[in-house]
Amino acid sequence: MQFKWTMRIIGFILLVVMGWANLVLRRRIPPKKVAGGIFNFSALRSPAFLIYCLSAFVAYLGIYTVLTFIDVSAASVGIPEDFSFYLVSIANAGSGLGRITSGLIVDKTGPVNVSVPFTTAAAVVTYLWPLAHTKNSLIVVAALYGFTSAAYVSTFQLPAYALGDIEDVGRRAGMVMTFAAFGAIAGPPVSGAIKEASGGFSAVGYYAGKLGH
Repeated sequence: MQFKWTMRIIGFILLVVMGWANLVLRRRIPPKKVAGGIFNFSALRSPAFLIYCLSAFVAYLGIYTVLTFIDVSAASVGIPEDFSFYLVSIANAGSGLGRITSGLIVDKTGPVNVSVPFTTAAAVVTYLWPLAHTKNSLIVVAALYGFTSAAYVSTFQLPAYALGDIEDVGRRAGMVMTFAAFGAIAGPPVSGAIKEASGGFSAVGYYAGKLGH
């Protein structure tokens, strides 16, 4: 019941805060009417943009697996539950540092030159995650994964800006996020099904490492 009510309370907070904001906020600039609507299907005629949208979907199928299951995997190898749930917080702390660091670097080198090496490093950490069976090794995995995966999460929209006209950049960003959202929704349940079918996290790590990075 505690977890259920935690989710309900968070939902009520979001309902009040975001609901009130949606009711009272006004646009500074009038909305601009453009052809194609919110979801511009004609943009998908560009092979480069279509492939990039699909890549975001595939990446997000695996990128949240470690964050979703690292506390469960820790408990399964004997790490006390009163500590294992802190691993997500450790990963989030690493993620905060990774977002700041990648943001500082991306202005000088470009988003692809940042996301490729960082996501490669995140894939390596994902493959090593099922091998971590001690408290110290899981702390390292959580911190490193949070740091490295944050570079992709915080910069993956940027290449889409260059894949079309600047006037349509908002819709392209929204479309990439839509593809990524479907991957993020489907990814953790798929990882859970793999864990149940295989009886462990080794296959889950291989799946997430290949798809998410």
